[in-house]
Amino acid sequence: MRQFLHGAAWWLAALAAIWLIVLAPTPVVSLSTAIVGLLGLGVVVAAARRPDRSLLILIVLLPFQSLILARLYAAGVPASIVRHASAWKEALAIGIVLAGARSFYATGRRADKVDRLALGFVALAALYLLLGPTIVPGSPSSMSVRLLGFRQDAGFVLVLLGARHAPLPPGFMARAGRAVLAVATVVGAVCIFEALDSSGWNRFVVHSIKYTRYETDILHTKPLNYDDIRIYGTIGGTQIVRTGSVFLSALTCGFYLVLGFAMGLERSVRGRSSPLLIVSLTVIGAGLLLTQTRSAILAGLIVAFLAFQPAAGRKRHWRTQLGILAAALALLAIPAVASTGLGSRVAGTGSSQDMSSAAHFSALWTGVHTLEHHPLGLGLGTSAGTGQRFATQTSAAVIPENDYLQIGVELGVVGMLVFIALTVTLVVALRRAARGSPEGTLSAAMAAMAGLAVTALFLQTWIDFGVDWTVWGIAGASLGAARLASVPAAVHAPWAHSRAPVANEPIPA
Repeated sequence: MRQFLHGAAWWLAALAAIWLIVLAPTPVVSLSTAIVGLLGLGVVVAAARRPDRSLLILIVLLPFQSLILARLYAAGVPASIVRHASAWKEALAIGIVLAGARSFYATGRRADKVDRLALGFVALAALYLLLGPTIVPGSPSSMSVRLLGFRQDAGFVLVLLGARHAPLPPGFMARAGRAVLAVATVVGAVCIFEALDSSGWNRFVVHSIKYTRYETDILHTKPLNYDDIRIYGTIGGTQIVRTGSVFLSALTCGFYLVLGFAMGLERSVRGRSSPLLIVSLTVIGAGLLLTQTRSAILAGLIVAFLAFQPAAGRKRHWRTQLGILAAALALLAIPAVASTGLGSRVAGTGSSQDMSSAAHFSALWTGVHTLEHHPLGLGLGTSAGTGQRFATQTSAAVIPENDYLQIGVELGVVGMLVFIALTVTLVVALRRAARGSPEGTLSAAMAAMAGLAVTALFLQTWIDFGVDWTVWGIAGASLGAARLASVPAAVHAPWAHSRAPVANEPIPA
């Protein structure tokens, strides 16, 4: 009887959907939207079944998504399909989160400090999503704008939770580390090409990919220059090009390369050096310098400093080997620093002629004063990213150029403090786990997270999905793998003749 009722319910639901979409006098949902919705649901279900593959797909494709979608549009794919296709990452992320939630509740694990802070932050962001205009009169009334703001502010925290608790198979962290290193090498190589032939790269993006057309028609944003996507800077009155690679943003590209740099450096100090690894490290390091993003370069230096600290799995004489490698990379970097003007840019930091630093300080104090007058914030979608996209003359976005202040501008002082506590707690948890784990990906994730947490004091580090979903996803998966590795080997015995344990899955008592 139960099977009959279950089958009847499915048939009734299917007939109701057909009537609403096709047969109703005024269809509630268009046929194309319904088809895309069903495909998206299928992606979510598949991602929940294989969160490991879903996370790897995010790692590999996120940096290239904008160029891929722009090329599809240029090839004649209808705009409606391209817009719907842009939700591929959300579908995969939802699947990862569902897999993590299912594993967490099914196994009865208790939430630790990282979990509680992350859930508290997401709950606060959800409260602003649902009741934003009630909490903060004058905040964006459009649910779509608030939803985009929620995705930007809380999406990467949800990815952290999902990746941490999802059942990931043994060896996943090694595969994820290799994927990050490979993609970062490609991104760095494009940086070098752009530096050598910026006109050629610009022609490729504008005329072959037709990215500015995609910006106008699909993203509904106005490019600064329809025929030129390059990022320029000025040093001593001379115009320079700052490479943005596939991100088309020097800031985002610099932040992204920090994780790849950490992965390569960590593999090197663990005795896995090879000519290919040295080439990858050199390419990534060169790309990082060519972005001329000072805060990202600072994060790279923090990564290098942490690589000198003791950790499980590092070779006995790793300090000497790392020193030789660092010296070699520094020698290779000198021509890049001299030819691009990066040395002058760094030396001029804080001087009266450094207009960039002056603008940063001005924006920082704007954020502070905004919080001073609006302790509850201005609501989701009022700061960098989403706020810039939907800004109007009457509701200009507040850009504090500080990630913590940005959270405060949107979610108030409480939201900012919770996010700061979450960031610090996450770095500490990664540091504690890295000391006792021989897995190099964990140490690299900790170093990159620590470096980027510092850069978040100077710029909005966590507003691009390619950066925040990748770094926080790797951090979550690393903590999950470390928890499994901390279980005594003897406890694994009951699993020996049934199936192999998977990462992030608790061992039965």
